[in-house]
Amino acid sequence: MMTQNCTQKMRNLILRTLTARKGRAYALLLATCLLAISPEIHGRETDLRGYNSQDGALEDIYQTGREETVYTLQQLESLRQAIKPRFVRVLNYRHYANSREYLEKGILFTFEGYRSERVFLAGDFNNWRPVPMFRNRMGVYYYILPVREIEKGERVDMYRYKFQVDGIWTHDPTHRTREDDGLGGYISHYYLENPDINRTITVRILDEKEDLPERLVEFAIYLPEVDNLSLVGSFNNWNPEHDLMIKGEDGIFRLRKRMRPGDYVYKYVADGKWILDRYNESTRYASDIQELCSYLEIE
Repeated sequence: MMTQNCTQKMRNLILRTLTARKGRAYALLLATCLLAISPEIHGRETDLRGYNSQDGALEDIYQTGREETVYTLQQLESLRQAIKPRFVRVLNYRHYANSREYLEKGILFTFEGYRSERVFLAGDFNNWRPVPMFRNRMGVYYYILPVREIEKGERVDMYRYKFQVDGIWTHDPTHRTREDDGLGGYISHYYLENPDINRTITVRILDEKEDLPERLVEFAIYLPEVDNLSLVGSFNNWNPEHDLMIKGEDGIFRLRKRMRPGDYVYKYVADGKWILDRYNESTRYASDIQELCSYLEIE
């Protein structure tokens, strides 16, 4: 009874801490401690278990709209055997320290390599260039692969992959879905069924290898209830017929265009109604149209 009361108090503390932006790092530490004291979280030591985000007082923060499991990095570090690939959400302190993002989402790949010195993951998602996997204290290698970039709203569902173990290529022994590679081995397949949709997506400047005078900018917004959307702004003379956006199967409208460095204001025209970019916090007043608009600075 004492353990249950302590666990509930810590869960409530996590909720209060997460609501404050400055307290998210502390909340991540609390969530890790919660795993150590709560017997209902661990389950079998040979499986990957997590706590339900609603029970863990996290559902209101993530606003996913449904009950989902959230793991911590400590659980991956305690994994005793390899498991089939799956889409996961992980509280990852490594990423938080660098980018202030504490929740990592992606496809978890694992490989049992107790006697292996180096294990790499490669597939059609990275042009078959091996990337090193993390080795936990139990000798299980793991890697969280971000969901592949969606181009014009078309989701990539199939992932073809292999492991490179101390220089030798091998398929995933935990996953039976595979094909002959024509060289006496197999290529494993993973099918992504229900990834999370980024409902808070907004405008972003894309990184490119070449330094060009114009930057590649992606305008994106989640509007599943809208049929037609166009982009208007100071860069196209506020013409709703100039930059029409494409709606993907995920309900996200996207448009990429090259723009020179400078300050810009813009809005969206959703089924004839002019609206702001709801997840772009920067706004400016546009005197030429006498309206408050979303603001973008390109350096």
